[in-house]
Amino acid sequence: MRRTCIALLVVALAALAAGCGGSDNSSEASPTDEWASGFCTAITDWTTSLQDVSSQFSDTSNVSTDGLQSAADDIRSATDTLISDLKDLGAPDTESGDQVKSSLDSLSSTVDDEANTIQNAAQGVSNLTQLPGAISTIAESLSALGDAFSNTLNTIDNADASGELQKELEDSPECADITR
Repeated sequence: MRRTCIALLVVALAALAAGCGGSDNSSEASPTDEWASGFCTAITDWTTSLQDVSSQFSDTSNVSTDGLQSAADDIRSATDTLISDLKDLGAPDTESGDQVKSSLDSLSSTVDDEANTIQNAAQGVSNLTQLPGAISTIAESLSALGDAFSNTLNTIDNADASGELQKELEDSPECADITR
């Protein structure tokens, strides 16, 4: 069950990191370029935090009720930072900016709800026999997070009819390690 959770986490993280890639050779950043950079930085920082949390469980001897609670607290903290970063971005300066902002607001709500589910699942574990149920709930939440990010990125792609935001996402150096 633990290996399944870790595998689901890795798959979810791969889905979460979808959306941009490339490099930028320009020296002046447009507001849209700055938005794309901020978006990719927020996503990258969050997924790195989740990967750090998941690495705590690479050794089965680390699976404990306290370890699970600590991991849930770390996910909550990283998620709070992500939500703040996404809200601070505002709408990109594009024709589709308001639609993209609305999608990010929806994503923030979903991420917040799923982080709460993860934290509640971890807090509900008082002994090792309850661990598999909590891990299953956490894996479902991670899958939901992956779906939410995928849906958000599809909304951004569909809203960006002129391709101006996509171009900035592809050209942003902060998006270079994120693949679609």
